[in-house]
Amino acid sequence: MKALTVLASLVLALSACSGSDSGSPGGPGGAATGGSGGGTSGAGGSGGTSASCDPDILETGMTAQQTGVSVDAFDCEILKWAAHYDEPDPMIFKAIIYVESRFDKEAVGCPNLPCGQPDGWATNECGCFGLMQVVPACGPTPDGAGLLPNGHPNMTTDEASSTWGGSIFNPENNIHIGIDGIAGNRAQVKQQFSGCTEEQYTLMAVGNYNSYGSTKSCTEYNTEYVSVVLDAYADYAAASGYKPHDY
Repeated sequence: MKALTVLASLVLALSACSGSDSGSPGGPGGAATGGSGGGTSGAGGSGGTSASCDPDILETGMTAQQTGVSVDAFDCEILKWAAHYDEPDPMIFKAIIYVESRFDKEAVGCPNLPCGQPDGWATNECGCFGLMQVVPACGPTPDGAGLLPNGHPNMTTDEASSTWGGSIFNPENNIHIGIDGIAGNRAQVKQQFSGCTEEQYTLMAVGNYNSYGSTKSCTEYNTEYVSVVLDAYADYAAASGYKPHDY
């Protein structure tokens, strides 16, 4: 249960920073203010990976108007880590990224420091970071992704830097951490609530990603957050020809 405890801490942080500022998404390609992480945008920019993910079943051809970033920029990382964790619906993570950061890989949020300030950490190391607004101050990340050898977050934003590969903002690390957290949530709600459908477990896990502990049954979970995610999900699925799950 230790791994689930760590995941619970990571997701609790997301609850604390994002639950109070979910805002209106304005559609995944439309204008909107703020993401659910309440983040302040960094340089945004295009990004993603140079690795091949052909065919890209998530490709929409859309751009997030708030940041000017292609919403397809990080599909390779999403597909890779969704497959790694046997997550049944990679498109849901694309929708979560829209809600959390509007695809701004340098987004920073959670000025309330939801997991506090660990001993020896600077204040700016304790917020929510990147595409999925992950919170390294809450505990270890999978395989130490996004962390320095001393356990602090690697805050590099310069992609030309020799330390960019290990940055918490690097989409490879950030998406790994976020999907790992949701996969852990899925395992936990399956232990807590038997007899739900796989689609219900997905929504229960996603609800806990925003507000840990909000899931109470197969049908009682954080519907406010989930509904915003599903709005983006529906638009992306339609644009890409992706067969949506029956949520």
